[in-house]
Amino acid sequence: MKVVFPYPGYWPYLRRGVERCIHDLAGHLASRGHQVHVVASTPGRSRTAWDGDVKVTYVGQLSHPLVFGYAPYLRIFAFAAAASRVLASERADVAHLATYSIPWAPLLRRFIDLPYLSHLTVRGERIPKERFSFVTDDPRRADLAAALTEGAAREVEAQLGIDCEVLPPPVNLVQFRPVGRRDPRRPEVLFPADLADPLKGGLLLLEAWNEVHRRCPEAVLVLAGPYGLAGWDQQPLEMTAAGGGDLVGSDSAKAAIEFRGVGEPGSLPAWYSRAAVTVLPSVGEAFGMVLTESLACGTPVVGSAGEGPGEIIGDRGVGRTVDLGDRGDRAGRLATAILEAIELSRQPATRARCREWASQWGLDVVGSKEERLLEQVLSSRRGRG
Repeated sequence: MKVVFPYPGYWPYLRRGVERCIHDLAGHLASRGHQVHVVASTPGRSRTAWDGDVKVTYVGQLSHPLVFGYAPYLRIFAFAAAASRVLASERADVAHLATYSIPWAPLLRRFIDLPYLSHLTVRGERIPKERFSFVTDDPRRADLAAALTEGAAREVEAQLGIDCEVLPPPVNLVQFRPVGRRDPRRPEVLFPADLADPLKGGLLLLEAWNEVHRRCPEAVLVLAGPYGLAGWDQQPLEMTAAGGGDLVGSDSAKAAIEFRGVGEPGSLPAWYSRAAVTVLPSVGEAFGMVLTESLACGTPVVGSAGEGPGEIIGDRGVGRTVDLGDRGDRAGRLATAILEAIELSRQPATRARCREWASQWGLDVVGSKEERLLEQVLSSRRGRG
């Protein structure tokens, strides 16, 4: 098969979940002998590169600050127009389209005979409805639709009235594995998400840190995520720097916070392995790849009881969930969950149990399903022919 993945960003130029998912799936398909082409964007001139056996075309990016502030959808349209020209000239057999990639994908399907899998990487109220379908490819008009989790797939079926497969982001179990020893005398609480994105729950974690530090003063909060990667709706820097301003009360609790930064992609397995617990107190999270990466490294996790994290943390032997929809003392409940996960990390069987639980999202498992789904999409094209 000649497979194309058009999406505005690519890993590790942008280190977010969708970009990582595309990178891993594209690499798996290439390793299986398929011709794989990723079309992404970058500031400056267009160029072509190779990521192993994956061809990557970077088209020019519309990245003026005014676009970020006032017309963010223009970036989608600009990328889609440039990517469409590449797709028309390349003539792939099948396309994998993540949400917000090519708004007029049904036209490409019709005029250049490009069948596609619509991979919904959002859920709930973000699933495109009729009046929003002009800013994303409409999954109702795709050859096949897939969502990241079972719950999200059922939401798609209920809201859009179509069949929906489940295709989660994979985790590379060769790369993400236990590679270091944690120190139970100094348990690290790892937060690897974007501090500036209010949906990721960084400020809630800082508020909960007061109780965690009071009950476990030897613990250290490691803030290892980026800052401002989302590009919109950001919290001011002073709210998260210097111990979170007024959110963290005591000087000793502030002193127990380490601002590590994002580091290199190759640093992540060691950081997960050394941590006692990885925390993602986000809301509206479609999946939560940092949770499966952490589990693959043998480290328990804490996340929301709803949406993607709630479906990932389905075993109390690998972590704890918190009902973040109930606004009453969310920080206290989060602190309790973190402390329970720290105790869980001290049990000898936890590392192997987390690793085994993560295997259901292994790259071989998910990559094989990706291959089957694209073959199914390609069969629909042959049937039309």
